[in-house]
Amino acid sequence: MSDSQGMIIQDLYCDYYESDVTPQELVSSHWQEFHQKVNVHMAEGKIDALQGFGFGDMEYRSLPTRIFSWLTILSYLCHLKNRGEILKMKKVARPIAKKMGFPFSYDCFRQACALSFLSEHFSAQPPKKIINIGDGYGFFSSMLKEIYPEAKIVLVDLGKTLLFQSYYCQKVFPQAKHVLVKAGELVDNQADFIYCPSELLSELDDQKFDFAVNIASMQEMNEETVNQYFQFLRTHLHQENRFYCCNREEKRMAQGEISRFLSYPWQAEDQHFVDGKCPWYKYVLSHHRTEKGPQLGKWRIPLVNYFDGEMFHRFSKLNVMTKK
Repeated sequence: MSDSQGMIIQDLYCDYYESDVTPQELVSSHWQEFHQKVNVHMAEGKIDALQGFGFGDMEYRSLPTRIFSWLTILSYLCHLKNRGEILKMKKVARPIAKKMGFPFSYDCFRQACALSFLSEHFSAQPPKKIINIGDGYGFFSSMLKEIYPEAKIVLVDLGKTLLFQSYYCQKVFPQAKHVLVKAGELVDNQADFIYCPSELLSELDDQKFDFAVNIASMQEMNEETVNQYFQFLRTHLHQENRFYCCNREEKRMAQGEISRFLSYPWQAEDQHFVDGKCPWYKYVLSHHRTEKGPQLGKWRIPLVNYFDGEMFHRFSKLNVMTKK
């Protein structure tokens, strides 16, 4: 990692861990709680502790967890119809997980499923400028870059989580050009990866995108933040755009806020090419028992756990508007 790339991580650490400049109205109670469990520490300009929490299962490395993750993946491959295409994408995804230093988990698998699905729609014209909102460890963005090497990717997230994306994307693509968006400074449009803290979204006003993606992230935002992102997308996407959104049908956060997929500010003029329940995001096998799971009569089937709510996904063309 070059000195300039290391400075991105150091700047994010100073701004969001040594202090925290994020406006609190952007931080839902979900992240107020979960960010307290994240462990990040730098000494002499180098990361010496980096442990995420709440934005992917890649942080869980115990052998039982890995075994159940493999079993979960195998079970999905037994019934997903496009398993051949998913297995091809898995060959791309596994080396990326290895470069990041992670086992290939169920979280990696379901993101590979999403990109396998999307790549079919982009076969004629690959995306050139992508905005990815809330990418956790940066795994999906890294896969996008591997599949579409000419694409420029902007990652937007809360600063605390954005540090993880900058760290791991730089591990996977050390020779690529990585830049951090800063207040009042011009954005380098030639960079391969552009990291934008959520409160600096307006610094991207001169950007235009042909593809936007949000996977399991808007479900953890407050309503105002979701509205701001949709407003941004409608004024910064090209006319012939695509937006992939995969989030929980309904999620109640720590302080009672409720996020509802169908209550996002969709418009009647939006065109939905795919709209329904996400087939690779239904259950997980685990030795830990959750509240919800399949039953035979009154008998709860062990080891199979549903998520707290149904996961919906839409692949859409958003109605765009002229920026006011």
